[in-house]
Order: sequence, then C-alpha cells, then structure tokens
Amino acid sequence: MSSHHVVREKQEPALIILSYNNFDDEYLGQLLEWSPVVFVFENELENLLSKEIKVDGVFTIMDKEIDSLQEFTKVIPLASNTLEEALRYLIEDEFPSVNIIAETSELQSLQPFLNQIDIVLLQDDIKVFPVKDKLEKWYPANEKITIIDFNIDNQYFITGAIQIENNCFETENNGIVTFSAAKSPIFVIEKLT
Repeated sequence: MSSHHVVREKQEPALIILSYNNFDDEYLGQLLEWSPVVFVFENELENLLSKEIKVDGVFTIMDKEIDSLQEFTKVIPLASNTLEEALRYLIEDEFPSVNIIAETSELQSLQPFLNQIDIVLLQDDIKVFPVKDKLEKWYPANEKITIIDFNIDNQYFITGAIQIENNCFETENNGIVTFSAAKSPIFVIEKLT
C-alpha cells in the first residue's frame, strides 16, 4: 500500500487513524495513494505495521515508550490521548485538512475544530463531512444521504433530494444537491464509493 506519488508536505489531507476496526483495506489504499502524512493512535500501530504502512507519527500517552517503531516515525505524546488533542496538534502544525478513520461516535467532539481545519471522518463504508454554511454537491439518482445535527435549535435545508425518514434523504435524479445550515454546522453521511 505504499505510493510512488510525490507531493508537497500538507498539500493532501493528513490521515489520523484512531479506530481501524472494519475499515476496508481498499479504501485505505485509496487514501494512501496521495502520500498523506499518516498519524496513528498507539492502539492501532501494530495493525498498520502488519500491513506495511508507513506511519509518520504515533499519538501516545505522555512519557510512554513505544517499541517496534519504523525509522523516522515521530512519537507525539498527548496528555489525554484523545482525538481532540490530536486535532489541536495538527492545527498547531498548520495542517489545513485531515481525514480521520474513527467511529461516528467521535463526531460531536469534532465540532469545536470545524472552523480551524477541514475534517472528513471515515468509518466502515461511510464518509461523514460537515456543512458549515452551504454546500453544493453532485449525486447520482437514488443516493441515500443522512444528516446529523447536534444543535436542536439549528435549521438545515436540502434541495435536490427528498426526505424519506427523519434525517434521511434520497436523490430522485442525477444532479446537484444543496445543503445549507442556518445556525451551526451539520454533518452529511454518505456511502463510500
């Protein structure tokens, strides 16, 4: 799963792997094609090393020694070893965007960072991204889209898709779907393709 592409540092989104679980190796391969800077939480390090993936940084608990590191892998000690703290590290290091492989239960903790770094969360076979104000995106017909909104006072609007359940929509035709959020960001969940 190594890559032959050469890109400038931070041109591509960084990749944080917090929880690999059922994530598809093929999707991981697609993410790695563009040679992102790869960060992994210590609990997933052995899993990635067994797949011969080059790891650039390992997030770990403060003052903990790590065995079996690759050459040039940086150990990044975090006080609380949380995704929030890892994002603060990336923002401080001026990464403009990041893909995160984690559980969707982490979504709410991402909200404070949405104006500081572009975030896409990936889990199993889904992709989750925020809509801060307005977004237009092309979808094929019959595509299901789910919305997560953590702010009960928020209002969001979708054109180009019909509501089929509470927070679930489906496109009728090939075309542009427009998402807009009035007060705070919403998260859009779509299937990985």
